[in-house]
Amino acid sequence: MRRKISVGILLALAFLVPATPAVAQTRSSGLTETSCEAIVYEDIRELVTVDLDTASDTEVRVLANQIMSAAVADSLTVLPGRIQARLDGTANDLRAFLKTSLQTTWNTDLRIAANRTMPNAGANVHAAAQEALDNGTTDVLLAYLNHGLYIARALDSGSLKLYTDIRELVTVDLDTASDTEVRVLANQIMSAAVADSLTVLPETIQARLDGTASDLRAFLKTSLQTTWTIDLRIGANRTMPNAGANVQAAAQEALDNGTTDVLLAYLNHGLYIARALDCTS
Repeated sequence: MRRKISVGILLALAFLVPATPAVAQTRSSGLTETSCEAIVYEDIRELVTVDLDTASDTEVRVLANQIMSAAVADSLTVLPGRIQARLDGTANDLRAFLKTSLQTTWNTDLRIAANRTMPNAGANVHAAAQEALDNGTTDVLLAYLNHGLYIARALDSGSLKLYTDIRELVTVDLDTASDTEVRVLANQIMSAAVADSLTVLPETIQARLDGTASDLRAFLKTSLQTTWTIDLRIGANRTMPNAGANVQAAAQEALDNGTTDVLLAYLNHGLYIARALDCTS
């Protein structure tokens, strides 16, 4: 299903599963993806908004048709035929299928889709797909298809650049940490900022490292995230020149939202899905 990557979808994908260790350790400045195939799979479970024990036959039929529409749009293999067969049968059979067999049938389709990403793919796609298949849960398969696949493809093509979540480096209490601990933390953040090719944060921290311990502590407590967010905005803007319509739209939506979480999710996740959608288009 080719669709716009909204902020909500972007955040959901970003936090559904962590990056694999191989992906998390890799940074590259390349720009070319290797595949022109992009499907954002609907989470079928979210369509089930009625109580299947108490819903009327009409409500159950409407739900089945909604699921059928999503399954066809996602080019699923098994689910459309199974639902159609129940729609052609009795109301009781349809209700029973939705209650007891919908998720397992959909999971089978997600497994088929994950397997289909492997032929002629690179080593990282193979590894990520196999890990999802070995796990086999719906959440992990869906996360692979909607997120991990694109990160793995970018890793295979050499185009992956993952930004560190600077907030995760702050593991000391800045109110009680010693000056030495604060300085060590500042140097860790500096190292990550330089590795991520950030524009503003490295020189800003260096200026505080060259100053007093109190100034350094105050900066980390009150201005670190704001400064880092400026760098994420710069990073998002840099993805837009000569980019396709989906990258332009996803970047602009992240910039309009402006929060740290959304900007980071775009740069580390949504960008790669948007590039794949542009490649498909």
